[in-house]
Amino acid sequence: MGDFLARFNKIFKVVLFGIFIGFVISMAEPDLLILASQVTYTVGLSPWIIVAIISLGVGIMISIGLYRIFKEIKISKIMWILYITIFALMFIASETGHAIAFDASGATTGAMTTPFIIALGLGVANLKGDYSEDNSFGLVGIASTGPIIAGLLMSLSVGDNLLEMEATAYTSAIATCFKNSTFAIVPIALVFFIINAKYFKTAKDEFTEILLGLFYTYIGLIIFLSSVEGGFMELARILGEGLRDSKFLPLVAFIMGLVVVLAEPAVAVLAEQVEDVTGGSIARKSILKALSIGVATAVMLAIIRIKLENIALWMVIVPGFLISLLISLKIPQTFAGIAFDSGGVASGPMTATFILAFCQELQEM
Repeated sequence: MGDFLARFNKIFKVVLFGIFIGFVISMAEPDLLILASQVTYTVGLSPWIIVAIISLGVGIMISIGLYRIFKEIKISKIMWILYITIFALMFIASETGHAIAFDASGATTGAMTTPFIIALGLGVANLKGDYSEDNSFGLVGIASTGPIIAGLLMSLSVGDNLLEMEATAYTSAIATCFKNSTFAIVPIALVFFIINAKYFKTAKDEFTEILLGLFYTYIGLIIFLSSVEGGFMELARILGEGLRDSKFLPLVAFIMGLVVVLAEPAVAVLAEQVEDVTGGSIARKSILKALSIGVATAVMLAIIRIKLENIALWMVIVPGFLISLLISLKIPQTFAGIAFDSGGVASGPMTATFILAFCQELQEM
């Protein structure tokens, strides 16, 4: 589809298609539906309305990301504009609105969405020719800001009277995972089939491989989500209950963050793409090490924030993003794009579910 987009000779077509495809793939993300079902009573909206609002934010940001690639705009400039907007909205939104918005950002970059967005950006950048390496990354990072902005606007529109966080039990079943996996695969497959029939006309052997890949993805997603929701989160709750009074809790949290991110499928996808696009100059192991240390530090800070109740979420988030944005002005744009993409892929189904359940258990205690 990246190749298909690059053939458009008018930028408004790219923008419109970017909004459409971003909306569709985000609506298909199982993690987002799970999050929406958790916060539906908090914001007073149905899960599908929440999913639609967040997905629209993703679609708009993907269109902006594609526009950036076509116009070869520096990723650092785009991210500065987007995060200044986010900081301004955070100033007038509630603390609970902050939490919902940033959780939504993590939920949208899951097992389905992230590989698709990475491949889409690479496909468009490769056909652009010049500076393709600088433009190959950053689309996931830009897309991740869409749910934050949409979530903050949603929290402002419903009012603070509804925004009272409630502890919700997280239950799962194979039937639920089956339904979510079906809804995740079908929309993307339909979009491909329609475009393929009209434009691509893929060869029979290649088309068969794609169908087989979709089938493997479907079965794998059911097994993966069932395992994560049925066992992974329960394990996190047990650990949270057992370690809540331990003086070594921050250290344990650091070690958990160090290890859990390595289990993220999207992290492996990004690391391989980075190594491939850069011709091995940025090794896969280097990406994994950097992400592990970064996520481990973030998890440790999250636990410290829970233990010290007077620390607001923005006190952790705003300085972290400001540091990242300032560094992005001083480094090659390829690294800036990789960095912002990494922020999206690190918060996938493994990290988000495990760390979420662990922190929820500590908060309840």
